[in-house]
Amino acid sequence: MDTYTLPILAFLVLLAGFFAGLETAFANVNKLSIELKKKQGRATGKILASFNDNPSRFLATSLLGLTITIVIYGILFAGFFQPLWNKVLSPQESISYQPLLLLMEVLLATLILLTFGFFLPRAIFRSRPEGLLSFFALPISVISKPLFVVGSLLVSVSEWILKYLFNVRIIETATSFPRVDVEHFIRQSQQHVTENQELNTELFENALSLAHVKIRGCLIPRKEIEALEINSPIAQAQRKFMDTKLSKIIIYENTIDNILGYIHQLDMFKGPADIQAILYPILAVPETMSAIDLLGKFNKERKSIAWVVDEFGGTAGIVTIEDVLEEIFGEIKDEHDEEEFVDKQIAEKEYIFSGRLELDYLNEKYGFDFPEDESETLSGYIINHHETIPRQKERIIINDYEFEIINVTETRIEMIKMKVLG
Repeated sequence: MDTYTLPILAFLVLLAGFFAGLETAFANVNKLSIELKKKQGRATGKILASFNDNPSRFLATSLLGLTITIVIYGILFAGFFQPLWNKVLSPQESISYQPLLLLMEVLLATLILLTFGFFLPRAIFRSRPEGLLSFFALPISVISKPLFVVGSLLVSVSEWILKYLFNVRIIETATSFPRVDVEHFIRQSQQHVTENQELNTELFENALSLAHVKIRGCLIPRKEIEALEINSPIAQAQRKFMDTKLSKIIIYENTIDNILGYIHQLDMFKGPADIQAILYPILAVPETMSAIDLLGKFNKERKSIAWVVDEFGGTAGIVTIEDVLEEIFGEIKDEHDEEEFVDKQIAEKEYIFSGRLELDYLNEKYGFDFPEDESETLSGYIINHHETIPRQKERIIINDYEFEIINVTETRIEMIKMKVLG
């Protein structure tokens, strides 16, 4: 018996650590990551997701396994040391020192179990919960099957006692993913992504922050609203559209605090008699509404613009769906946005130019003699002569001009320093 007892005790300590570690790992694992593995059809994801769907039964099963292991460990530990005491002590001494020997056995068994069966396994499983749960998914599934029935019975009895004796109902809701799980998943993804699989985690993080962004932080302020009075002539509305290059103009009555709706640029082609004939209603929302709630309202109402009202009922500003989306994606350019090109002389015969500046513009302004029949832009002119896209900081001489590439992408030259030679 002594020959096999020690290995069995060691195995029981490891098994206790396994069950204790499972509880810790399950409490710390990212539930979103498990669900994604399940959606991808991975076997480990399906096994772990089944535990995730029934957390109380999973924990009851692991606790039952831990309890059974500890009981067997205690019995075998006492049986293992009793023959040792009999060899060292006489029968009379064994009886006399029985309480002390029992205390020593309990302390030693507890020290070994706490160290190698609780503290170390819990620390290890806490450091890598997802990886270890995935690695042990199949063993967990096999071990849990015989224990699951008893564990489920214990949970049912516990729920019955809580319900009828303490009037407490346990309701397990569908799996949800808290913000911290999503943020953790994003950080983990960012650490493991490769250059060829670039993940723009900033988009995800910005999207998560929408719940905390108020409309007042992304609206067009009251003073910057382009608007017309309801009785303005159609000709004035047409001029307004041409001057502002906007697709929608706000319409008010008497004062900007009394907004009636908006008109759309496309309706100008219908030949309306007055503004009233093409007026669209507008949503009114408080400035304290969150950006994420506004997106939901836009989607529900099939609208893309809203009137933002302050606490006194006046106009705080206007907000569009584009303004909200820019909180996620950054600035969104439309067909009316004007590109800003760098066009600057920094010294005599030295210039800084954007690559997209047109050659005819440069010839007219500075008196250069770039051939306009070969290319339209300065970037195209350099690439045509160089026969490839140059590297950053590369110097190229074409006729009487020296070009230093300041900024370049894979498809075009963005910024150039040019020097006129001679």
